[in-house]
Amino acid sequence: MLVLTNEEIASLLSFDEIISCTEAAMLSYENKTSMAPQRMHIDYADNSMLCMPAIGTAHISTKLVAVVPGNRQKQLPVINAVLLLTDKHSGKPLSLMAAGKLTALRTGALGAIGVKYMSPAAIDSIGLIGLGVQGFQQAVFACSVRPVKTIYALKRNEDVFRDFVQFVNGHFPDVKIISCKTADEILNKTNVIIASTTSVTPVLPDNEALLNGKHFIGIGSYKPVMQEFPDTVYKLAACLAIDSDGARHETGDIINPLKKGIIKTENVFTIGKLITGEREIDINKTTVYKSAGMALFDLFLAEALYKKAVKKNTGTEVDL
Repeated sequence: MLVLTNEEIASLLSFDEIISCTEAAMLSYENKTSMAPQRMHIDYADNSMLCMPAIGTAHISTKLVAVVPGNRQKQLPVINAVLLLTDKHSGKPLSLMAAGKLTALRTGALGAIGVKYMSPAAIDSIGLIGLGVQGFQQAVFACSVRPVKTIYALKRNEDVFRDFVQFVNGHFPDVKIISCKTADEILNKTNVIIASTTSVTPVLPDNEALLNGKHFIGIGSYKPVMQEFPDTVYKLAACLAIDSDGARHETGDIINPLKKGIIKTENVFTIGKLITGEREIDINKTTVYKSAGMALFDLFLAEALYKKAVKKNTGTEVDL
């Protein structure tokens, strides 16, 4: 069995390769050629444990995730995860992957797909609220699908912001990063807003004048009590793209607009339908996309990582 560390995973695939296999997972989901049961979600205290299986045409993946928000105060990762990739036909374990980086990469790709299909191609700036692990990845993946020249980021911590600048410029040296004190300031400067927080209350002002005509990518919320965007975002958009149907029951950013009747059920659809052409939207008006994640995205990325690792002789082989 091949063991892959976070560091090894980070070096195997390009942004384009990661986005391509994530789009392939979306198409497989639409075509029903792969299967991902609803993930098991167990809360304990302020923490969560998730079990996420998926079955494809050749492989099975099982990811176990621990989400511990209190780790921030201990300077430890909030998310820790491992993924087991198994041969579908023989049941043989093929690879054990440290899934922290895998999760960060596929979530970065999910956000980038939202930017790609729900904003104009000429967009050259983005706004970012939330500078955790996902915020870092959202920034660089967005830069890989749009000619981004400037990132406006909400600054809460000097050290974190410095690390963010170093990380982004390590991938995209010419991108200018400007710190902002408020969400209002970001909304006044850019038309694409990416939120990657776990806030239970909206991180943007409920101000129609500031929100109208902009493009919103929600990444952080993953529980029914969490909602990153204010109700007016959904009112203006009138439709909502999501990454999987299972997300309808998982996050407040989808549950609440539906429950309140702000968006009709028939106007909530998977973003894969934009890729296939089954649905269309006007990207010159307000758009909103919510990603909650799905095991199928992990499976497709794990398959690509495993194939590339074998090809490049990366990782450590162990006997069980």
